Amino acid sequence: MSTQVPTSDSEVLDLLRIARTLSVSELSDAMEVTPTAVRQRLVRLLAQHAIQREAIRNGRGRPKHRYSLTADGLSRTGSNLTDLPVTLSQEIGQSNDPEVRRETLRQIARTLATSYTSPIRDAKPNERNERRIPAAILER
Repeated sequence: MSTQVPTSDSEVLDLLRIARTLSVSELSDAMEVTPTAVRQRLVRLLAQHAIQREAIRNGRGRPKHRYSLTADGLSRTGSNLTDLPVTLSQEIGQSNDPEVRRETLRQIARTLATSYTSPIRDAKPNERNERRIPAAILER
C-alpha cells in the first residue's frame, strides 16, 4: 500500500491532527466542500487505517460519527518532526572536520531564516497572524 497521501486527504488528516476529533459537517465547513466529498475522503482514509470512527448515540435514530487519527494517520501528518533535527544533529556531529560542521549549520540557519522571514516580511500586518483553520475548530 502506498504511503503517498493525496492533497485532499492530507487536509483531512491535518484538520484531525489539530482538532483531535471532528464530524463530517465540521470537516465539510472547514474544507469548504460538500459532506459527500468529505465522506469519500473519510472512506478512503478508513480503508488505509489512517483514521478511526466513533459512533455517538443521542437517544433514538442514527448515531452521529466523530473521526480521529490513528497512530498511522498521525505519522502521516508529519507530527513526528522531532526525528529530523535529532537525526541531523547526530549526522553533523559525526563529521570529523569542525569547519564542515560549522558551515553545514550556518547554511541550515540561513535557509531556515530565509524561509521564515520572507512570508512574514511580504505579508500585511493583519495577515501575519491569520490562520487557515476556522476559529470554531481551534476553540474546541
